[in-house]
Amino acid sequence: MNIDINLVKQLREATFAPLGDCKNALVEAEGDLDKAQEILRKKGIAKAWKKADRETKEGLIKVAHNNGRTYVLKLLCETDFVAKNETFLGLFDKIFNELKDVNGEISSFEELDASLAEKINTLVAEAVGSIGENMKVGGLHITSENAYAYSHPGDKVVSLVYYNGDEAVAKELALQVAALDPDYLTYDDVPAEEKEKLKAEFTEELKKQGKPENMIENIVKGKLNKAFADVVLLEQEYIRDGSKKVKEVIPAGFEIKKFYRFAI
Repeated sequence: MNIDINLVKQLREATFAPLGDCKNALVEAEGDLDKAQEILRKKGIAKAWKKADRETKEGLIKVAHNNGRTYVLKLLCETDFVAKNETFLGLFDKIFNELKDVNGEISSFEELDASLAEKINTLVAEAVGSIGENMKVGGLHITSENAYAYSHPGDKVVSLVYYNGDEAVAKELALQVAALDPDYLTYDDVPAEEKEKLKAEFTEELKKQGKPENMIENIVKGKLNKAFADVVLLEQEYIRDGSKKVKEVIPAGFEIKKFYRFAI
């Protein structure tokens, strides 16, 4: 059945439901606008988008594995109470099921195929209509590369470490990332502009203190290393032994390629 696009838009304006759902409802209702609205209402989709401007500061992050791929999904909601709701928890399984055939590397929800994103948005809309609280996908990461995913108890923090080598070492690094939230893997990864800005500040400070010119460069280098130690993974203090740096406990032959940290 062909549905007039203007009718679809009219239903969209009345219900705030996705265009795809509006079209399907009108087809099911044989073009009857009132019946289409009732169909959307029963499915929990109608009016769900009116809640879309409410803040979503709570939620959970779940990890799934399927056919050699690792999935990290962050779902947000308004309250911690809803984050424990069975409908909210069940939404993860529904979305993971839709994602099971996705190929390639995905680092954000926006990278998904438009039709798949629409399906997932519909699932979220149905849950919003059922629970009556705003929800949304807050993050998505899919990889088929060798990566260790650590989910901290409570499902509020997940770390993902890409590596080559012993899985036990990757797990330790994932724990480190989850606990201390580094920004960079190595000192070389720190943007040059950040280094130069801090270098200039340290140099000016030392000159005002009257430090000899021939000593300033080495002092500044030490200050820079110390300043970035907390945000560079390999330079951080190891969480199990503060007397050692992370780079000192990584065995020979192990390679950490990159890492991610997801948090509510």
